[in-house]
Amino acid sequence: MDETIMLIRESKRHPWFWVRAIGTLGLWLIWWRSNYLALTRRSIVRREGVFHKNERAVPLNQVQDISINYGFVRRMFGLGDIRIETAGSNQTEIIMHDVDAPDTFRSHVFEAIDAFYDEGPAAGKAR
Repeated sequence: MDETIMLIRESKRHPWFWVRAIGTLGLWLIWWRSNYLALTRRSIVRREGVFHKNERAVPLNQVQDISINYGFVRRMFGLGDIRIETAGSNQTEIIMHDVDAPDTFRSHVFEAIDAFYDEGPAAGKAR
Protein backbone atom coordinates (compact mmCIF):
# COMPACT_ATOMS: atom_id res chain seq x y z
CA MET A 1 0.00 0.00 0.00
CA ASP A 2 1.33 3.42 -0.99
CA GLU A 3 1.13 6.06 1.61
CA THR A 4 0.95 9.57 0.27
CA ILE A 5 2.32 12.23 2.50
CA MET A 6 0.71 15.58 2.04
CA LEU A 7 2.74 18.61 2.99
CA ILE A 8 0.82 21.75 3.75
CA ARG A 9 2.86 24.78 4.49
CA GLU A 10 1.32 27.54 6.47
CA SER A 11 2.78 31.01 6.47
CA LYS A 12 4.40 31.83 9.76
CA ARG A 13 4.17 35.53 8.98
CA HIS A 14 1.25 37.47 10.31
CA PRO A 15 -0.59 39.68 7.78
CA TRP A 16 0.71 42.77 9.61
CA PHE A 17 4.23 41.68 8.74
CA TRP A 18 3.40 41.97 5.05
CA VAL A 19 1.63 45.32 5.52
CA ARG A 20 4.72 46.72 7.27
CA ALA A 21 7.09 45.20 4.71
CA ILE A 22 5.18 46.68 1.78
CA GLY A 23 4.81 50.00 3.59
CA THR A 24 8.53 50.16 4.29
CA LEU A 25 9.32 49.35 0.67
CA GLY A 26 6.89 52.06 -0.43
CA LEU A 27 8.53 54.66 1.83
CA TRP A 28 11.97 53.69 0.53
CA LEU A 29 10.70 53.99 -3.05
CA ILE A 30 9.32 57.48 -2.36
CA TRP A 31 12.67 58.51 -0.84
CA TRP A 32 14.59 57.00 -3.78
CA ARG A 33 12.44 58.77 -6.36
CA SER A 34 12.90 62.16 -4.68
CA ASN A 35 16.69 61.91 -4.37
CA TYR A 36 18.36 62.66 -7.71
CA LEU A 37 21.05 64.47 -9.65
CA ALA A 38 19.95 66.06 -12.94
CA LEU A 39 21.87 67.61 -15.79
CA THR A 40 20.10 70.41 -17.68
CA ARG A 41 21.31 72.59 -20.55
CA ARG A 42 22.46 75.28 -18.12
CA SER A 43 23.10 73.63 -14.75
CA ILE A 44 23.50 70.55 -12.57
CA VAL A 45 20.67 70.15 -10.06
CA ARG A 46 20.82 68.04 -6.88
CA ARG A 47 17.48 67.48 -5.19
CA GLU A 48 16.79 65.42 -2.10
CA GLY A 49 14.15 65.02 0.55
CA VAL A 50 10.59 63.83 0.87
CA PHE A 51 9.06 66.11 3.49
CA HIS A 52 11.89 68.62 3.82
CA LYS A 53 13.20 69.28 0.30
CA ASN A 54 16.70 70.50 -0.37
CA GLU A 55 17.76 71.60 -3.84
CA ARG A 56 21.12 72.88 -5.05
CA ALA A 57 21.79 74.08 -8.61
CA VAL A 58 25.25 74.76 -9.97
CA PRO A 59 25.61 76.61 -13.29
CA LEU A 60 27.71 74.74 -15.83
CA ASN A 61 30.03 77.69 -16.37
CA GLN A 62 31.11 77.48 -12.69
CA VAL A 63 31.97 73.77 -12.63
CA GLN A 64 35.71 73.34 -12.01
CA ASP A 65 36.09 69.66 -11.14
CA ILE A 66 34.03 66.49 -11.02
CA SER A 67 35.68 63.76 -8.99
CA ILE A 68 34.50 60.18 -8.68
CA ASN A 69 35.21 57.91 -5.72
CA TYR A 70 34.92 54.15 -6.20
CA GLY A 71 35.15 51.35 -3.69
CA PHE A 72 36.12 47.86 -4.82
CA VAL A 73 32.71 46.26 -4.31
CA ARG A 74 30.78 49.29 -5.56
CA ARG A 75 32.97 49.44 -8.66
CA MET A 76 32.03 45.85 -9.46
CA PHE A 77 28.38 46.98 -9.42
CA GLY A 78 29.14 50.15 -11.42
CA LEU A 79 28.45 52.53 -8.53
CA GLY A 80 30.44 55.49 -7.28
CA ASP A 81 30.27 58.82 -5.47
CA ILE A 82 30.31 62.07 -7.45
CA ARG A 83 31.73 65.29 -6.01
CA ILE A 84 31.28 68.53 -7.95
CA GLU A 85 33.44 71.53 -7.13
CA THR A 86 32.81 75.01 -8.44
CA ALA A 87 34.68 78.25 -8.97
CA GLY A 88 34.61 80.67 -6.07
CA SER A 89 34.19 78.00 -3.41
CA ASN A 90 36.79 76.11 -1.44
CA GLN A 91 34.50 73.17 -0.66
CA THR A 92 32.56 70.57 -2.59
CA GLU A 93 29.23 71.98 -3.74
CA ILE A 94 27.37 68.79 -4.66
CA ILE A 95 27.90 65.28 -3.34
CA MET A 96 25.85 62.34 -4.62
CA HIS A 97 26.46 58.85 -3.25
CA ASP A 98 26.03 55.54 -5.10
CA VAL A 99 25.48 56.90 -8.59
CA ASP A 100 25.02 54.33 -11.34
CA ALA A 101 27.74 54.75 -14.02
CA PRO A 102 29.29 57.94 -12.58
CA ASP A 103 31.94 58.16 -15.31
CA THR A 104 29.18 58.34 -17.94
CA PHE A 105 27.51 61.16 -16.02
CA ARG A 106 30.82 63.02 -15.82
CA SER A 107 31.37 62.72 -19.57
CA HIS A 108 27.82 64.01 -20.20
CA VAL A 109 28.54 66.99 -17.96
CA PHE A 110 31.73 67.82 -19.86
CA GLU A 111 29.85 67.53 -23.18
CA ALA A 112 27.14 69.86 -21.81
CA ILE A 113 29.81 72.35 -20.71
CA ASP A 114 31.33 72.32 -24.21
CA ALA A 115 27.87 72.80 -25.74
CA PHE A 116 27.14 75.61 -23.25
CA TYR A 117 30.22 77.55 -24.35
CA ASP A 118 29.62 76.79 -28.05
CA GLU A 119 26.13 78.34 -27.96
CA GLY A 120 27.00 81.25 -25.68
CA PRO A 121 27.01 84.94 -26.67
CA ALA A 122 30.66 84.84 -27.73
CA ALA A 123 29.89 82.08 -30.26
CA GLY A 124 27.12 84.24 -31.78
CA LYS A 125 29.52 87.13 -32.38
CA ALA A 126 32.10 84.92 -34.07
CA ARG A 127 29.65 83.82 -36.76
